[in-house]
Order: sequence, then C-alpha cells, then structure tokens
Amino acid sequence: MVSQLLNDRNRTTSFIIGSLIAIHVAFGLHTASRKTITHDEIWHLPIGILNLQSRDFHFDDLNPPLTRMWAGLPGWLIGPEVESGKGSSDVAGKYIRHHPGHRTWYVCGRAFNLMLSVATILIACRWAYEWFGMSAALMTALLGCTEPNVLAHSSLVTPDAGLMLGFTATLYVLCRWWSQPTWKLAILTGIITGLTQGTKFTAILLYAVVVVVGVLAILRPRIADVSRRKILLQWLTILLFSLIAWNATYLFRGSGRSLASYSFQSQSMRTIQGVLKPVEQFPVPLPESYMTGIDRQKSIMEQQHPVYLDGQWSLHGFRSYFPRTLQYKLSHVLQLLVLVGVVLLLFRRHRASRIDMLVLLGLPCALLLGIASLSSMQLGVRYVLPLMPLLILIASSVACSVTERSPLIKWGLTSIVVVAAFLPLRHHPDHLAYFNEAAGGRIGGRYHLLDSNLDWGQDLHMVREFMTTNGLDEIGLVYFGTLPPDILGIDYHVSPGRSPAPGWHAVSVNFVMGRPHVVIEPDGTGRPTDINEFGYFRGFEPVTTLGGSIDIYHIESR
Repeated sequence: MVSQLLNDRNRTTSFIIGSLIAIHVAFGLHTASRKTITHDEIWHLPIGILNLQSRDFHFDDLNPPLTRMWAGLPGWLIGPEVESGKGSSDVAGKYIRHHPGHRTWYVCGRAFNLMLSVATILIACRWAYEWFGMSAALMTALLGCTEPNVLAHSSLVTPDAGLMLGFTATLYVLCRWWSQPTWKLAILTGIITGLTQGTKFTAILLYAVVVVVGVLAILRPRIADVSRRKILLQWLTILLFSLIAWNATYLFRGSGRSLASYSFQSQSMRTIQGVLKPVEQFPVPLPESYMTGIDRQKSIMEQQHPVYLDGQWSLHGFRSYFPRTLQYKLSHVLQLLVLVGVVLLLFRRHRASRIDMLVLLGLPCALLLGIASLSSMQLGVRYVLPLMPLLILIASSVACSVTERSPLIKWGLTSIVVVAAFLPLRHHPDHLAYFNEAAGGRIGGRYHLLDSNLDWGQDLHMVREFMTTNGLDEIGLVYFGTLPPDILGIDYHVSPGRSPAPGWHAVSVNFVMGRPHVVIEPDGTGRPTDINEFGYFRGFEPVTTLGGSIDIYHIESR
C-alpha cells in the first residue's frame, strides 16, 4: 500500500515537472522565433558553425567554443557553409548577407540552447529532491521554468545558458562525490568541470570550489571505510580528467605551448607571466586559443566601460551593481522565497549539512557576485546567470515548511506561490526586458539598468511592423544592435544627434538614456556616438515603446 502510494506520488510529480518543462520550452521557442538577432548573437552562431567546419578556433577566441558549437550544430549539419573573414564581425556580416535564410539557423541555434536550460532545471530538481524532498523538487521546477532571466538568455545563442548548466552540473556531481566518493563520480566530476571551461571564462571559478571541497573531504572523510589516501587520489583524478576534458573542447589544438611563447596584451596575463618566469619554459597544459582568448578578454576588461546604475554613469563600475541587478531583475516571489530559504537553511535541519550548503551554494554565489562586482564589465544580469539555479535551490527549501502546515494553509500558500511565479510570463515574449514591479517593470526599469538587462537589439523587427501598420516608408532610427536594419527591409536615416528633427523616430532605450555606443549608418558603416548624444529624446513623450527596448517618437514641426 505504501509503495503504491509512493509510486502514484512519483508519477504525479513527474507529470507536474514535465508539464512545467513543456511550458518553459513552449515559451522559449516562441521567444526564439519572435525576437531579432541580438547584439552578440550575430557572430556567436556563425563562429560556432565555422569552428565545427574547420576544427579551428582562432577566428574568434574571445569566448570558449563549446556552447556556440552546440548552437551551431543544426546550421553545420544541414545549413550553408560559413565563410571565414577578418574577425567575428566580418564572418557574421558575410553569413547574414550571403544567406537569406540565415534566420532559420539562428532560431534552430536558440532552440538548441533552450535544451541547456531544460537540463539545468532537471538537475536542479534532482538536487532539490535529494536535499529537501519531493515538494522542493516541484518548487524548483516551478521557479526555474518561469524565471524570466533564465527564459530570456536560454532563448538566445550566447554562452550564458551553457555556463549556467555547467555550473549547476559541476556543483551537483561534486556534491554527490563529496557525500559518496567513488571513482566513477570522480571521473564524472572531472569531465563536467572540464567541459564547463569550454563555455565561458567565468567557469574558472569552479576550481576554487573543487579545491575547497577536496581539502574538506581529505581532512574529514565522511565514510569510515574510505581512506584519506583514496580520497586524495580521487580528487587528483577530478583535476586530471577536468584538464583532459578542458583541452578536448578545443580538440587539444595548441596545448602544451610554453608560457614564454605567448605575447600577452593584458596587464593581468603579463603579471602572471612575470610571476611564473622561473618556469615559463615549461609547457602550459591548456589550449592555445584559450590562453589567447582569456588574454583578449582580460585586456578588454582592463579598459574603461560605461556602466549605468540608478541614473548614474561610471567608467569604473559600481560595487553594488550586481546585488542591485538581482534586486531589480528577480521576480518578487523568488526574492521573498530566497530570503525565507536562507533563514530556514540557517536554523532548520535538512538532509544536507550546513557545511554542504555553505560550500556548494554559499561559496559559488559569493565568488560569482564578488568577482563580477570587482569588474568594470557590468553589462547585465547574464554575467551572474549561474546564480539563478542556486538561488532557486535555496528558495525551494521553503517547500519543506509549507508541506508541514495544515491543508488550508498549505494549499493557500501553494496557490499564492504558483500564481506569483507565473505572473512574470504575462510580459511574454519580452523576457529580456523584464523588471519586477518595484523596479517599474519594462518601462521603469530603464531608470535603474540598461544594456543587456533591457535593450540588446532584440526588438528591431517591431520597427518594421510599426512602419507597415502606420504606412511609413522611412523612419529616423537610432538602433542599439549589430544587425543591419536593411536586412529586415527597414528604410531609415539616423536621427540627428544633440537636437530634434520633425518626423517619426525609433530610438533604442540605451541611446535615449544616454549610453555611448555605435550606430549603424544606412551604408553599413558604424559611427561612434557620445554620451547623451540622443538623450534629448528624454524630453519628449514616446508614442509607444516596442518590446520595452525601442521608443517610438513623433516630433511635430515647429
């Protein structure tokens, strides 16, 4: 009788989780099919296909290749070939100009990336079940499948969803190995840790957690019949297999070059090279394109970038940027559940120990937020996207307390959480521009954050639709994006800087709020803009806002 009841409950749980996943996929696919190719996507996909075609990674090493190759699989298998070029922008330009059906392959790539968020949610559900029980697994599925930031960035061809999956998978299998050290789990942990390094350079932070867990496991073995020597050997196996998998993501191209053979551009890498000068002739057990790529990334990060927070601009970033970003971009139900979950994790007993939760949840969160907050590259919540599954896992611990209440309270609280979790989806498909209610929603969010938090060029197609609906043959356009507007059949001129001109204007919110960047002229050339060059549009009331990211203005003749 008891086993039958458990089986029925498991089937019900699986059905609910499956239904939530189906909703997530449906919303994600529709978003993928609706949104314009965004700022970085334009080169991520063709570069990924080019990596697969050529087995070479020097075309654009600014990001590791694994996620972009995954998204590029459909285009590589049955799509047109990608021509090489002088840099990523040239490769992307040729791809979209020479292949009119390019959008199909971007949508397919987005669909493949959506699989990564599904895998992340399923792993998080399993983790929640093992730590907090079945009700926590259900809450994890609910919060993960409806989280607007996860939905937004999983529906794009960027490395962020891949990093989120890699972080979650690595921490989960590391947790399993720590609890039950076996050779199989050690090898699996190493492989997943190494593959995650092929998604984004931020993944290097995982090694800090691997080291801490390894030291703790050696100092205090959890299983009496497992010796410290065996744990040490397994931990070294994790490091070895991670290194092999890491190099495998680049097909071992250029692995083993000496440190002295690199001519680094960034101050950070030159400093490391100087510190390691006594051993600079020894081979570096990392791929060449990884080393040159992280050097380029460091060089860019060492430059000044305009960062916007709460109406202020800075070239050095804000230490409170990412905590504020979570304050504005997370739904209120998730924020509340995380706060309650932290309290419960501190004062309530769970299957997992407090040291488990501190090391495998607290430490990664602190590392991600800490390192990101010290960087000047503060351009969006996507930089800390791996936090989302961890925060959702913390929030899911609240489910244990809810299920212990009386039926009336239990079902009442459950109904409130379900409704609140689904509320952000009412803005579909504008998930990228999502801000919670206290931050002012899609329209008010601009007074807090910009860039990929709100406007990443995702709504350019709506300008074409607006022009068709209103019978406009041409429009003044100031577009924050990299897709040439003429690809969508938009006839335009760039609106004048500094002073208004009569007529219709479509202006990206980033430019309205004063962000300096580059605008694409009708002849295809890019023109740098100054800070607040188009800020005068703030003095006019927009006729409408498209997707939350592009304001439409009609300025009358004086």
